Amino acid sequence: MEKYQVGLDRKEELTDKNCTKAEEFSSCRNGVNRKEEKTGESCIKAEGLSRSYRNFRLHGISLEVPAGSIFGLIGRNGAGKTTVMKLLSGHTKKSGGKIWIAGYDMDREPIPARAQIGLMMDEPMFFETRSLWDNGMAFGSFYPDFSQDSFQKWLSVFRLKKSAWPGMLSKGERLKFQFAFALSHHPKTLLLDEPTGNLDPVFRKEFLELLQEAVEEEQIGVLFSSHLTTDLEQIADGVALLEQGKLLYSDSIESLKSRYCLLKGAPETGNQLKLSREPGIVGIQVSRVGFEALADLENLSPNLRNIMENTVQEEVDLSKWMYYMIRH
Repeated sequence: MEKYQVGLDRKEELTDKNCTKAEEFSSCRNGVNRKEEKTGESCIKAEGLSRSYRNFRLHGISLEVPAGSIFGLIGRNGAGKTTVMKLLSGHTKKSGGKIWIAGYDMDREPIPARAQIGLMMDEPMFFETRSLWDNGMAFGSFYPDFSQDSFQKWLSVFRLKKSAWPGMLSKGERLKFQFAFALSHHPKTLLLDEPTGNLDPVFRKEFLELLQEAVEEEQIGVLFSSHLTTDLEQIADGVALLEQGKLLYSDSIESLKSRYCLLKGAPETGNQLKLSREPGIVGIQVSRVGFEALADLENLSPNLRNIMENTVQEEVDLSKWMYYMIRH
């Protein structure tokens, strides 16, 4: 959407230009000659996605988000989460790889691909000194499925005044406005970059519930980056873990829970595990009172199975799983 932030006085020029640019694209204004919606494709698909900077490199990221699912993107600060979001949305040029949004090739069909993306990012995306309503009308003209009635409804749901300016809003209110606008043009894909970090606990819970409802009703595919793993525990179907620009893991939450577990026991057992250097132990901490370890149940040796008989096994949460995977 960066290319469209050029001032409302040029909105008509840009709108007409983009309407004539792509015959295959759904009509920018009236829905005339809309291309049939592609089916049977993932909402988000990336293969070998890479980006190089002077001090950072994203290494060949491949992931897939099916329709009607929420996929969590987690990792430490600086791991590459926001870079992935910007590449998928077209805000940043990739160095290599391929991207498909709702079945559209981002390289060959960028206009219809970007029309299927709803964005929530922690950076300015709208005209700061125009009203929320004017912003919605201006940017909504680039989306064939934008609905004024839907936009008005969501502004009301989030208790946002139509006459307010983005520059007057708090961080939490800005994110509410982005979410209201995104839902109003009925995208097939939502890219949410740390959407709940600045929300109060009450609206955070409401936001997660609304998001789940939208995903189920509209069969949207959501990529949700967050450092609040408790949010993802509640709503995510899958998770991808980034560390220093590399993808360490990408699979369903169900697969993660069945593959990994926490082991706890006496410090003597913990020291025995540390000395044995078992490949099935992803990470371990030993103290004077006991030990805790993350075990990979798909990589158990006979020796580790015997040791596990003297331990307590617990389901791992995302926070501890991420900690041990990164510290490994």
